[in-house]
Amino acid sequence: MAKNYIGIEIGNGITTMYQGGSKGKILVSRLPENLVDGSEIISPEFLSQFLKKLKKEGGFSGKNCALILPEFSTYFRSLEMPPISEKQLRLNLPYEFRDFVGNESINYNYDYAVEGYVTEEDGEVTAISLLAAAASKKTIQEYEDLLYRAGFRLKLALPREMALLNLIRNAIEREAYGDRIFVIIDLGFSNTRVYILQGRDLRATKTIEMGCRDVDMVIADYYNIDAYLAASYRETDHEGILESDVCRAVYNRISLEVMKAINFYKYENRQSEFEDCFICGDCSDTEALVNNMLAYVRLKRANLDEILPEECRGMSDAPRALMSIGVTL
Repeated sequence: MAKNYIGIEIGNGITTMYQGGSKGKILVSRLPENLVDGSEIISPEFLSQFLKKLKKEGGFSGKNCALILPEFSTYFRSLEMPPISEKQLRLNLPYEFRDFVGNESINYNYDYAVEGYVTEEDGEVTAISLLAAAASKKTIQEYEDLLYRAGFRLKLALPREMALLNLIRNAIEREAYGDRIFVIIDLGFSNTRVYILQGRDLRATKTIEMGCRDVDMVIADYYNIDAYLAASYRETDHEGILESDVCRAVYNRISLEVMKAINFYKYENRQSEFEDCFICGDCSDTEALVNNMLAYVRLKRANLDEILPEECRGMSDAPRALMSIGVTL
């Protein structure tokens, strides 16, 4: 059940906020230039002022918030561990992430959620299935400080995968979807991500290092302008630029990689059947890119309302704010 948190995702391209209740509120705003650059917050003070302005503009109430952790700062794993105590689980978690964090394990926070238990015929538990995450202490502290200055109180921080699992599991509880396969394509600013879930489980993920920014770059070259202005041209489809050959070349590259990821999953899981996919993320409203991708992957675009809480169904900004919605559930 939602705790009335304000869900926040601070990306490279846009920032989104969501708050549930009797009527959900969503605010999507383009991030000003030179505040965030990839993995680094360039100007914490100005970012705090920007978030404070958005909170007021969106009419969000309260201070408690839930944050989507930036990908550079967090690692997410599904794993099995022997049936040991909670204390032992927490002591062992850093070792499960050693291939990712190396000698920096002391600089990360670790947490987990129990997914289920593996048992023998006599009922004896032989393993515990976990969803586990490691997050940079430094990054969490930075975001906690800047959110505090913006009038928020950070209560929860999750990786994107957990936000998606929240959405799907809530949808399954409401609609009894069973073992339905959910293919979610997240068209982000820097990256495009493919998530494949079956029932309550995350089965596969793929990150493709291309996104809206690549479209912006070819538009910038075409008009000889900077990339930030080019993003405005993309958003308004200036002079029909989104149907141009230069943009279509980028769509084709992104779509090809998405198709490869989905086809590989189909090859490895030949019994799996699905005919549609959900589209979300920064570029989910760029119809030329979306249509190009759907043609490549040969899937229909599913109605996002199928996995959204009732209070935000039908809202035009929901696809771009999907992670901010999921982190509050």
